[in-house]
Amino acid sequence: MNKEHGQVTGLIWRGATDLAIYQQLKEYAENKNVSVAVAAKQLISQALKQN
Repeated sequence: MNKEHGQVTGLIWRGATDLAIYQQLKEYAENKNVSVAVAAKQLISQALKQN
């Protein structure tokens, strides 16, 4: 996997389960026409607001 421009921290995706989750994130990003990083930020923000 390539780092995206401006990436400071990153998640490490290891194993079949992590890669399946990453694939879902990538598909989500493609459907929203955003980068994987932006999609991850959106989903994290939404999850934290629900807490």
